[in-house]
Amino acid sequence: MPSTTLRATVYRIAGVRPTMEGMFDATTSGRLAGSGVDFHAFEIAGAPAILYHSQRGTTEPAWCPRLSQLTGLPLALLRQEAEAVLVIAVDGHVYALGFGQGYLSISGIKERGFGLRCALRTVDPGQVQDVVRRAIGGFSRQDSTMAPGGIPIGVVGVRGYTELVKRLGGLIKAADLGLNHRESISVEGGDGLRLPIPLEQVKFLALLRRLNEIRDRQVRPEFESLEAIQPVGDEALSQRLDALLDEGLRESGDIRVQLVIPADLGERRHGCRSYLIKVGSVPIVRDELDLVDLRERCKVQYSRTPVAALREGRVDMCSDGEGTQSIGHTSAIRWIEAIVPIGPRVYQLSDGEWYECGTVYLDSIKRRMRELVVEQPELAMLPWHPDETEEDYNKRMQRHFGPATYVCLDRYLVRTPQHSRGRGMEACDGITDRHTLVHVKAAASSEPLGHQFNQALISTQALYEEPEARAKFSTAVSRLSGGQLTVPEDFRPEKVILAILLKDKELTHDSLYPFAQVALVNLADTLMRQYGVTVEVAAIPVESAHDTEVA
Repeated sequence: MPSTTLRATVYRIAGVRPTMEGMFDATTSGRLAGSGVDFHAFEIAGAPAILYHSQRGTTEPAWCPRLSQLTGLPLALLRQEAEAVLVIAVDGHVYALGFGQGYLSISGIKERGFGLRCALRTVDPGQVQDVVRRAIGGFSRQDSTMAPGGIPIGVVGVRGYTELVKRLGGLIKAADLGLNHRESISVEGGDGLRLPIPLEQVKFLALLRRLNEIRDRQVRPEFESLEAIQPVGDEALSQRLDALLDEGLRESGDIRVQLVIPADLGERRHGCRSYLIKVGSVPIVRDELDLVDLRERCKVQYSRTPVAALREGRVDMCSDGEGTQSIGHTSAIRWIEAIVPIGPRVYQLSDGEWYECGTVYLDSIKRRMRELVVEQPELAMLPWHPDETEEDYNKRMQRHFGPATYVCLDRYLVRTPQHSRGRGMEACDGITDRHTLVHVKAAASSEPLGHQFNQALISTQALYEEPEARAKFSTAVSRLSGGQLTVPEDFRPEKVILAILLKDKELTHDSLYPFAQVALVNLADTLMRQYGVTVEVAAIPVESAHDTEVA
């Protein structure tokens, strides 16, 4: 049976009139204006479209002469490449698809982040397969997480206030794109959206119309934090930052400038053998890209500032050592990152745009606190009696609920090779019949809560990493419950409850002590990212002395 779809990357083109003439004027340049490029103006289901295509001549692979030199064997290997670009206007917007190396012709005119915006509005938050993010506010670093089977976005551990997500892939319902060849499909969004496109013209046009609608949707709540960091919108501030960066590039300002690879070109670096730097009228080729080369090229552009020179120039990644076979290129400004302070505020240049570091930090903490402090926890905690100790409280919890529902493990210590010094490790204060670990603490300051959070982290790590800890914990639960509650010998927790009594006020999502809020969010994010363990905070009510006497 012939295939009904073709996997391709769909880009949206910015600032182009959605007419045949507008598309032709905007795209017939660069590679598409070169010799040997043919084009056809036609319609797809009534929509104006242009197809550019070319058959490149035979060339010797860049590695061939070097392989001959290494082996001493004469090699005369040739390759021939073809490429095509399809441009189409749909409902006021222009889209482009590149085939072969056709994507190189789209680089300068595509709408940045279009595919990511679509992915954040369609991907199942529990079925994320690929995330690429860039650190912000510190050393330049790009991290990539791949999970072909799909994992929850919480497990990926993206910090919405310190990381910029540049690409996200995952599973979506095929019906959301008007497709019916299977129940779910995998998409990947960065500047473009990679997905299976239908080969039937009417369905293909319907898909593009659906992308128009998807792009303007509200972002999924689970992904809101991934769009929290936005570029600086003040033009005057951006110009001031550019001026400060000019000083840094001239090495006359106290600004940290670092070399990076643009996120959308990261996967091509393994095939790169040289870099073609086109900043100014004289291009240069280098085996390795060096910040010194970019600085020097900026300095000789006397008619423009260093930043303007980088924004107008570009850097190509090439598959040959001579810089003739480009496999990807983008504006030269995207190959650097810079940290610029203005008073107490810190700004970072990333992918050619300025961002303020830390602007959404407090909002992120507050949002996570609302998620963690729940009104109806899994276990309804009993009121804490006046003058009651933590051990007394946990024993009373077991008496009240019964050992088949709650087992008190307070002060029961597990000794393992890692925790052999001293008396051992306290795995938890109690465990429920749902196999949820419960850590109990009464506090009038952040310090006792810090101990509670640390205990939850250490015990979870031990139960995940140490077989002996799991075996001893399983034995203890069975013995202390009289056999009424058991956990398997390979037990690994999936959920942790932090039961907290605040001695001086009622516990809510915004009443916890500030330092404890930060520590709690860090703990929850760490346990989810490393082990997929969820954290829930349950408030322990306090019981007055009068109520106790009456009871």
